[in-house]
Amino acid sequence: MQALHLQHSAAHRNTKDCSCSDAPAISNVFRFAAPRKFPRNTQRHQPGANRLRIVSQAVATEDEEDLIQFQGREKWYEAKFCADDAPDWNPATFLRKQRATPGLQTIVLEVEISRDKVPIRNAYKHVGQRASVRVDSGIDRELAVSCSPFPQRMNKEALYKVRGDLYAGAMKLHEDTLSIRGELELLVDEKDGEEIWNLTEGDTVEVGPFRGTGMNLRRDIQGMFAYPTLVIFCEGKAGIAAAKALIEATPDSGGLNFPLRQDVRMYYRAPNQEAMCFQNRYGEWEERHRCKVITSTRGTFMDMFDDDDTLMYEPAQTAAIILTGDDEEAEKAALEVCKEAEITEIAMQSQEMPATDYLTVVQKDMTGDFTTKLPDKKS
Repeated sequence: MQALHLQHSAAHRNTKDCSCSDAPAISNVFRFAAPRKFPRNTQRHQPGANRLRIVSQAVATEDEEDLIQFQGREKWYEAKFCADDAPDWNPATFLRKQRATPGLQTIVLEVEISRDKVPIRNAYKHVGQRASVRVDSGIDRELAVSCSPFPQRMNKEALYKVRGDLYAGAMKLHEDTLSIRGELELLVDEKDGEEIWNLTEGDTVEVGPFRGTGMNLRRDIQGMFAYPTLVIFCEGKAGIAAAKALIEATPDSGGLNFPLRQDVRMYYRAPNQEAMCFQNRYGEWEERHRCKVITSTRGTFMDMFDDDDTLMYEPAQTAAIILTGDDEEAEKAALEVCKEAEITEIAMQSQEMPATDYLTVVQKDMTGDFTTKLPDKKS
């Protein structure tokens, strides 16, 4: 027993005077030490915390049940695209009309163009689209538009509003929808409807979604340095209406930067001199937009192109635009000229842009979980 006591005392002294190299010996000595016991009162807060959490859930559940009693509450948090719930038809105001030819006249309407009131799917966006107009809630008429799409700068305030942008020092408050009006010019004939032809001040006019997708100009023809020369072949009411819209369009309204190109000229055919539209604009088009107009009442597109001795062009750097509406024979004649002149970059009024699929917002549940999806295809 005395030997064991001495051995234990020696080991106890080693634990006090040991160095780092003696660490294994120390662990062997205390390996069988009793586990440390914590005071009982240090764990008393755990049950209380659980009870508080359960009570909070119960209160939250009662609040949710109270809110659920309000029908349509989920729409308070519903995300929407601007003007997504706006009506398709908007009131317009008749401003003026003017005789263009013995069988044609221009009608100018003041229409709503605000992005806060007109969804982009219904707006006038591209040259070549047709307007939907009805008078006194009558028949919907599809009419040719002879003005360029409205530039984005006209919708600057509306775009700021729908995006929720604020100026410095401004406060975010509820605002009514912002109205922006623009002038829409239409080229019509008597076949477009008696109520349209005889439209006067005081008639109730409405403008609906614009028809078609417009000319497909989102292609290489936009490159003014790649194609510094443009030749336009134009014939018919729809053709000259689209030509006027394209010539007068600015870069932010679907234009092709005519003033910055080297040479732009239009070959315009009509049955007779009186049937030529916008004759008073030709000088302005050439001076301001640098588009020279060459007219003919007897010759074909081929004759007009061959007789133009002032045109100097390189086929690889020349693009053609064919504006003949739905006249297949006139379009075919213009294509023959392009083939003969070896012009390969061609934009035609009959070839519209691909249709755009606009997203819609659909609510999934009342937790605020929303998703976007493509609208169902209409047959």
